[in-house]
Amino acid sequence: MVLNAEDLSRLENPGLIHEIDTKEMIQSRHLGEQFHLVMQQSLMGLPIAELLESNKTLAQWFSQLKSLAPEIWTEEPNTWKAFNYCCECTFENVVLQSNFDLIIYRYEQAEIVNWTARPMPNLETIAADWRTQLDLFLITQTDSYLPEQIRLTYWFLNEISDPIKVSLHYNSSCYRAFKSRLAQTISKLFQATKAIDTNLNDSTLQLLRGKISLKDYIDSIPEVEI
Repeated sequence: MVLNAEDLSRLENPGLIHEIDTKEMIQSRHLGEQFHLVMQQSLMGLPIAELLESNKTLAQWFSQLKSLAPEIWTEEPNTWKAFNYCCECTFENVVLQSNFDLIIYRYEQAEIVNWTARPMPNLETIAADWRTQLDLFLITQTDSYLPEQIRLTYWFLNEISDPIKVSLHYNSSCYRAFKSRLAQTISKLFQATKAIDTNLNDSTLQLLRGKISLKDYIDSIPEVEI
């Protein structure tokens, strides 16, 4: 089973009422997706002129980020970069997964860089966010860097001012606290699965776990004569 930050958030607070997307939120998300495409093509060395010419906001953001964060594109000695990077690890019998817009591996530091068009929340909310904590945790689990050697940087894009940079430095205390929170949250999943196990037959369980197809499940149901 693969879980991302959104899955974990819902699992931790199953009764939480999630905000309904407004027209503005949908437009902002779409614009953010377009900008991710611009950045991906730029970092791959592919042409982006046509994309920028089609949208002034995308062109503005790209120009601003080029000026404010040249390290995203600059080649540095003893440095390795990966963009649109999928990072995952196994923890408590589930696979945890997240995508980084950019990961920069330096000699004594790893830095995750994400850019987003969503409104910037306060710093406390950013630090406690499942996405933030999961990204930092995954690097600790999958690489040899100590928590104190890991940093996460957000670039919050907006149409009013320059992009806003927020950098968070990780530490061992935060790592241990999140690991405990993570274990407690995932335990809810197995408690729910156990409850389901006592109420469903074998074929239904196998269907839910992806072990048999819907066709095989239907075929397993005994025929009833009418």
